[in-house]
Amino acid sequence: MKKFITIAGICCALPIIVIAFLAWRGNQQGSPNTPQQNEKANNEIVSATVGKAFPAFSVIDVDGRAITNESLRGKPAILWFTTSWCVPCQIGARKVSELDTELGNNAFDVLVVFVDLREKDSDLVDWRNKFANKDWFVAFDSQADPLSQKIGLKYLDSKYLLDKNGVIKNIDFQTADDSYLNLIKEIVATDNE
Repeated sequence: MKKFITIAGICCALPIIVIAFLAWRGNQQGSPNTPQQNEKANNEIVSATVGKAFPAFSVIDVDGRAITNESLRGKPAILWFTTSWCVPCQIGARKVSELDTELGNNAFDVLVVFVDLREKDSDLVDWRNKFANKDWFVAFDSQADPLSQKIGLKYLDSKYLLDKNGVIKNIDFQTADDSYLNLIKEIVATDNE
């Protein structure tokens, strides 16, 4: 019962934390303050919807590799937006990591994009060591052209599941569970046919 209450408390507090963080981040990067600037900012959000290709992006992972939507093509991929301190994300990452291992560590790619700019490279590496597989890409969101702003990110634990051609097959905001793992398996099986 204590575990349920703790998880329920985290789930209730998480949206408030995310909203506060995104508001803070917008202020740090100079959010628009005139109606014309607000309209321009809203027009710059790129549609990231099921059935369309994921928008073009470029991030540098903690190992110094440039990761783009083009470099993820050829097999399914998950783009996962989080922070090192997002507990539901940690729980889900462990489940997805187990599936990745079960499928041979080469069936799909995972790019974890960290949106808390106060974190350090070591936080990302520690997160990968604890919750992910060693071959997962972990990177900070681009400061020059933030992908989280480009797609209008609203929630931590946002996961975009792409097929081998970079087309979005699913967008998920919940902790990864068995139904999400089954969806990954379906996409992997379809792309291998």
